[in-house]
Amino acid sequence: MRKFSRLDLLNNAVLDHAGGLIHRLFDSNHARLYIKTSLYDLKRAQVFVGTINEIVADETDKIFTLEKLLSIFYLDFLRQVDRGMNFDTLARWIRSVQEEENEVELSINHYLEEKKEVNIEELKQHFKRTRKEEFTFINVKLDKHHVLRGEVLLHDLHEIHPDLQLDVEEFLSLRFRDIMKQVKAGEFQILKNIVEILTT
Repeated sequence: MRKFSRLDLLNNAVLDHAGGLIHRLFDSNHARLYIKTSLYDLKRAQVFVGTINEIVADETDKIFTLEKLLSIFYLDFLRQVDRGMNFDTLARWIRSVQEEENEVELSINHYLEEKKEVNIEELKQHFKRTRKEEFTFINVKLDKHHVLRGEVLLHDLHEIHPDLQLDVEEFLSLRFRDIMKQVKAGEFQILKNIVEILTT
């Protein structure tokens, strides 16, 4: 059976009669996942976290972190599923984010083959898209039970949509990129919601 996270809890976890994880001696209730992201999204997220900390500084002594931001994104997603998000909606969202990642590159015919005028703006956009993007990893600590819920969900999604073969880490990378895109576009509701969570 394929793994749906680095931890492979779906295949290896021991559950009690109430569906909770049984932790062996010296086992932690938490796990570390490594989320791949572009360096630009990481920096954008760090600035976003700094903005949140400035806003809530008078309301709380706690320091908000990038790790906490990713945790909120993931738990918010699990809550959406609990509220009735269906697999077809989830599959459409995943495909839309993946399609943005794999945009079709501009092709230009060789000048000897066909005389075709080249649009300079399209050419500039082509080189912007093909510029080598740097990637890094964000280390995030999550409750193992939440990781297991994600693994079960992605397993069930894979059964209905076999072309979608994501693990929890890949899913979190997509979620993070999608939300950072909204932040970049000036979607301030995300900021407002996080501030409300931290100050209530």
